[in-house]
Amino acid sequence: MVEDRPILQLKHHWFPTRASGERSFLMRLEFSVNQRSEGNEPSMAEVACSSGDIERALSIFPSFVPGKVRRELRRLLRPWPTGRYTEAYRRSGGILNLFTPPWGEEEDEVWAAMLSRWEAQPFADANEKKAAYLALEQQWNTTPHPFFAGLTPVQVMVGGGPQEAELAEEFLDRLTRECEGKPFVSEGEALVKTLMWLRGWQCQPLWSGQTPFEIIVAERNELVARRTRALAQRISVREGHDSP
Repeated sequence: MVEDRPILQLKHHWFPTRASGERSFLMRLEFSVNQRSEGNEPSMAEVACSSGDIERALSIFPSFVPGKVRRELRRLLRPWPTGRYTEAYRRSGGILNLFTPPWGEEEDEVWAAMLSRWEAQPFADANEKKAAYLALEQQWNTTPHPFFAGLTPVQVMVGGGPQEAELAEEFLDRLTRECEGKPFVSEGEALVKTLMWLRGWQCQPLWSGQTPFEIIVAERNELVARRTRALAQRISVREGHDSP
């Protein structure tokens, strides 16, 4: 009997740069941790959140997966920090961000502007200043960011789901048919044209009336909600054990 477990389905696609090809592998790993089985069993991400046990979550994945992949999965399944989700800089951002260069805190003008406004404010005492900073971190987490193609850092952190996985395959299939074997003046030209096609595609309504961007955002929001429910379940179980 074939095991009903998440499996990485690798397929040949054309990419404008080596970096985007490598990033696509991370994107697929992020899809896999959010994949539920056909029986609608919890995903690896949900198991990790509800149990606090990453190894238990990894047991859902086939045993033949290479160690390097498992290490990357452990990183994706680690608990999120309580403050600003700077790990979002190191996530793929899904298909919407597959071809953009990697960003970091040094280039983050949005956070720099938010921080500058916080520093310019008068505060009654150190406690009020600290509380305002913590609130600022949460505001950054939930603010659509141009670095992430309009996704919020929390939406980037959670990764994509099966609908985004299908949309990504659809776009990459089209891109491969259009560009594979086609000469470009430079890698830069190939990258710019790919980004133009991507931004046009993500805004075109599908048969459902929704655009790919709208579908991706809605699904990521649902995944965030699932994560919140899984964490609440873990807290509930722990409180039940702690009660006399």
